[in-house]
Amino acid sequence: MNKKYIYIIGSLLMASGAEAQMFNRNDIEEMANTAIRFNQSDYEGTARSQAMGSAFGALGADLTSQSINPAGLGTYRATEIAIGFGVNINKNLSNYYGYKDEDTKGTVPFNVIGLTLNIDRSEGKTSGAMAHTFSISYSRLADYNRTASYEDKNAYNSLLDYFCFDYDGARQDKYDFEAGLAKDAGWLWGPYKDENDTITFATNSWEMPYGKDMLDMAAREDFDELGSYGLIDHRQNVKERGYKGETSFGYGLNISNMVYFGASMGIQSLSFRQKVHHREDYYGVPYNNAYDSFTYTSELKQDGSGVNFNAGIIVKPVNALRVGFAVHSPTFLSINERFKSDIDGAETNDIYYSRESNYEYRYHTPFKFVFSMAGVTPWGLISFDYERENGNKSKYKATIDGDDDDYYDDLTDYLKDYMKVVHRLRVGVEARVTNNLYVRGGYNAQTNPQEHGVQVTKYLHDAISGGLGFRKSNFFMDLAYICRRTNVDRWVLPDHDLYVYDPMGNQPAASKSKSHNGTLTLGFRF
Repeated sequence: MNKKYIYIIGSLLMASGAEAQMFNRNDIEEMANTAIRFNQSDYEGTARSQAMGSAFGALGADLTSQSINPAGLGTYRATEIAIGFGVNINKNLSNYYGYKDEDTKGTVPFNVIGLTLNIDRSEGKTSGAMAHTFSISYSRLADYNRTASYEDKNAYNSLLDYFCFDYDGARQDKYDFEAGLAKDAGWLWGPYKDENDTITFATNSWEMPYGKDMLDMAAREDFDELGSYGLIDHRQNVKERGYKGETSFGYGLNISNMVYFGASMGIQSLSFRQKVHHREDYYGVPYNNAYDSFTYTSELKQDGSGVNFNAGIIVKPVNALRVGFAVHSPTFLSINERFKSDIDGAETNDIYYSRESNYEYRYHTPFKFVFSMAGVTPWGLISFDYERENGNKSKYKATIDGDDDDYYDDLTDYLKDYMKVVHRLRVGVEARVTNNLYVRGGYNAQTNPQEHGVQVTKYLHDAISGGLGFRKSNFFMDLAYICRRTNVDRWVLPDHDLYVYDPMGNQPAASKSKSHNGTLTLGFRF
C-alpha cells in the first residue's frame, strides 16, 4: 500500500511574542525557504539584458547593469530614458504519488523604468576623467506569482496527526494556529500529558471509536483489512503572489575609455502572499463508517523594505575585451509578517478562526560577488557572468538590538546547516544583422541553495532566452522571450517521522514550474 503525505507550505514561521523559543526542524526548514525567497534575484530588467541571460557584468550601458555591476554606468555615451514591461505566464506541474495536477497563472509586470544622465568631459582630452554618468532606475528583481495543486487518494496519514505532535516546547507557539484551533473546532481530543509531562493530543476525532491508546495503527490497519487502500483523500491548493523590486541610484566614471568605476545604492521592496487550502475527505471512521471532510486554510503575508550598496569596476585592456568585478553588500531588510489560519467545525458548518500574528524582524542577505568577461567586436559580442553567494551567511535579527537576540542568533546558527554557497552562471550573445537590427540569446542557471536531505531535496533553476533589438542613434526598441524553469522536490510534511503508521516511508512531491515571459523595452537617447 502506498503511503501518502500532506503538503504543507504555509506553516507559521515564528510566533508573535517576546519570549525566547526553541526550534523544531520544520521551523528551520521554513525559515530557510524564506531566506531563499528573500535572496532571490532574477534581474527582470530591460528586454536586451533578459534576452542575453542578464550577463551584463562586463558590458554596461543598460539600466539592468547597475543592479549587477554599477561600473557599467561608466560606459554610457549619451543621456537615456527607458521603460519596459512584459507578460508572464507561469505553469506548474505537480506529480504526487502518481497523481498529476497542472496550474497556470498569468501576470503583467512592470519591469524597468529609468533615467541615465551622461555628462561628457572628453572634448580635447585623451586621458583622465572622460565622462560622468548619474542614474536613477527601478528594476524588478523577482516574481513570486505561482499556483500549485497537490492531490492524492487512499492515504493513511492526516494533517491532524501532525497537529497532535508535541505542543510543549518546540511547537508551543503554533498551538493557537494548529492544535488549539483544531481542538476548538472538534477535530482533536485532549490534550494529555505523558510520563514526561509533555503535552500531546493523543487522539483525533477520526479514531475515537478505537480509544486514545489504540490510535493510528489500530484504526488504520483494521480498516485496511476491510479491503480499503487507506482512509483519506487529500487535496491542496497553494496560491503565491508577490514580487521583489529595487529602486537604484547610481554613479559611473569613465577613465581614459579604458577603466570604468561605478557605485550604487539600492532600495528594495518586497511583497509576498501565500494562501494554502488543505482539504481532507475521510471514509469509514468514525460516526458509523460515515463520510466526512474538513478544510484547513493558512495565510501568510510578508512585506519588507531594505537598502544595499554595490560597487564595481570594468577594465578594457584592448578594444575587444572587457573584464569586470562587482561586490554587492547585504541587503538590510526590515520585514513585517502576519499569519492566520482557519478550519471547518467537526460537526457544524461553522468556521473557526485563529488570531492573526503580527510581528517584525530584520533579515540580512549574504554578500554577493560577480566576476564578468565579455568579448566585443563590430559584428557582435559574447558575455559571461559568474556570481557567488554564500547562503549560510544569511542572518535573522531582532528589530531592536537586545530584544530576543538569542532567539535570532540561534536561528541564524541553525541556518548554517541548511543553506550553502550558491553559484550562478550567465551567458549572453548578440549578433549584429544589419546596421540597426540585432539578434540575441542567453542562458543562466544556479545551483541548489539548500543542503540535500532537508525540506528541499532537489532544486534546479535555469532560464533560456532570446530576442531582437532595433537601434538608431536616438531611439531603440528591444523584445525578449525568457523561459524560466524550476524543478523542486519537497518533503510533503514538515516533519518526516511523526507517524505511527509508516508502511512505505516518506517520499517527496515533484513540482516543475515553467515561466514564459515576454518583455518589451523602449528607450530614447539625447
